[in-house]
Amino acid sequence: MNYYRTALCCLLFIFTQSQISWSAETARTSEEYRLRPGDAVEMTIIGAQELRVRSPIAFDGTISLPLLGQAEAADLTLSELRAKVVQQVSSKIYRQRTPEGREIAHVLSPDDISLTVAEYRPIYLNGDVTRPGEQPFRPGMTVRQAVAVAGGYDVMRFRMNNPILESADLKAEYQSLWIEFARIQAQTWRLRTELGEDVSPTPKLDLPVSPETVQKFVGTEREQLKVRKSDLDKEKSRLRDAIDQAKMQLRVLAEKKAKDEEGNQADNSDLERLRQLLEKGTTINVRISEARRAALMSSTQLLQTIVEISNIERQQTEYARQLERTDDQRRMSVLTELQEANLRIAQVTTRLQTVSEKLLYTSTLQSQLVRGSGGRPSFEVFRSGRNGRERIDADEETKLLPGDVVDITLHVDNYAGVPTR
Repeated sequence: MNYYRTALCCLLFIFTQSQISWSAETARTSEEYRLRPGDAVEMTIIGAQELRVRSPIAFDGTISLPLLGQAEAADLTLSELRAKVVQQVSSKIYRQRTPEGREIAHVLSPDDISLTVAEYRPIYLNGDVTRPGEQPFRPGMTVRQAVAVAGGYDVMRFRMNNPILESADLKAEYQSLWIEFARIQAQTWRLRTELGEDVSPTPKLDLPVSPETVQKFVGTEREQLKVRKSDLDKEKSRLRDAIDQAKMQLRVLAEKKAKDEEGNQADNSDLERLRQLLEKGTTINVRISEARRAALMSSTQLLQTIVEISNIERQQTEYARQLERTDDQRRMSVLTELQEANLRIAQVTTRLQTVSEKLLYTSTLQSQLVRGSGGRPSFEVFRSGRNGRERIDADEETKLLPGDVVDITLHVDNYAGVPTR
């Protein structure tokens, strides 16, 4: 029984000492801490609940308090601000209205006025924590406590997403890029074959892609090569047939032209002979008119034949030009496609390199997570003081002040020593 009584007394003593130490630490922090814009001060006057007010310190460093109005509060300790308030407010007469409507005059004394810091400026955590951003400040708060309030270290993040899930996504993207690379390589083989380059009949693509996938790409490009070659041959054959048909039409029209010229010459001869007979009085005007009409019709027919021959010759020339340009146009089109394919190969190669480096990084993180090594945290505290902004190299036991910004970085061990693929 005496043993339990002694243990209880010891526990009470330790608790009392810790409470005294915490109260002393809080009082010392409150006394030493200088107010800044963003802090909130609560003013209480004993016996005047309606004058109790919680007022934030404005951006310009002033605070608004009852019976005092605007007052400078920035860079003052709480005791200095209270002394300033007491000096200007004490001995003032405050008139309080009773529920009955009467007014009672009160003379304020220094002991009636109480000032406390109702709310400190928040601190800000940035970096490898679960919930970075603004966190409430409590007197005596350390970096370790601030990290705990922010959900602890985000070991799964390391400035990125979950490395296990990220690794799966990156592997999928890595494989997709290699498949795209294989497809473009097969396309390049087909384009070079179309250009007549000395390439292998079957491309050998040594890529980290399944042989079945590569064969599908090669088979598709081979079929496309056959179709394009067939289309080119058909187009050239169509043009040759059109040229041959034009030649045949020209031969027919040449014969027709010769007959038209012969008929036109005969009609003109008849017209001239009838004119001579008319001068001798051995014929009549009716026959002259008929001969003139016949000569005009034969002349018109000859002219139409000449125009038709000219049109056919022009078409023949155009078909010949198209036949000459067909190979050149197809070559220019293939060269353009080849240039685009080479550009895509360069782009895919760059993306492959980037994804490969990310995979290396995530693989390192994943292996460290499996080993449970995680990373080494480092801390930097940025604090605004009278001498401006300063940077402090901190650790987990560093005590924070309101408005501090804490940068937290988890460092990966042995990242540079991981071999690449």
